[in-house]
Amino acid sequence: MIWLSFLFFSVFVFSFKNIWGAQRSIIFNAQAMLKSKIKTHKIGNSYNQPHFFILNKGRNSGKPSPEWYSNSFVFLADSEEERWHFYYLCQALWQGKYFHQLLIGSVIEFIRIDEFAVALHHANITISQNKADFTELLGYFKQLDEHQTNLTKQIKLIHQVRQSMIYKMLHK
Repeated sequence: MIWLSFLFFSVFVFSFKNIWGAQRSIIFNAQAMLKSKIKTHKIGNSYNQPHFFILNKGRNSGKPSPEWYSNSFVFLADSEEERWHFYYLCQALWQGKYFHQLLIGSVIEFIRIDEFAVALHHANITISQNKADFTELLGYFKQLDEHQTNLTKQIKLIHQVRQSMIYKMLHK
């Protein structure tokens, strides 16, 4: 009877180790795949696939942008859908100051590419469990971006009106 329980326990532990090892392997592979999509941007490089840039130095580290920064990572996506998914995920994390915990450096703070990739991977796993909520959040972010763009244009127009009023007053 003892040997039967030992056999059962051995099979259970062996199975658990195989399942746990397979799960860790899947997580590691997903992290490695995501890390392979994030590169350090070199000025002058152009990219043919959908991409966006992520600031990697200063207090705004993690901030995504369609335009390049001098100190940035580039996220190379396989599709436009993936590009915008990770763009808005990075934007949400940046606005929530999620990347501040990853900043290192005493004078100019920066974020390491490996730590950034791991953090992005974990955040992606978390939001994939609440896909509907994140999709709704993406819709709100897109609306807010459009609204912010309109407000920025309006502010520029207000500055132009002020300049023209001063110019008109001084050149009568």
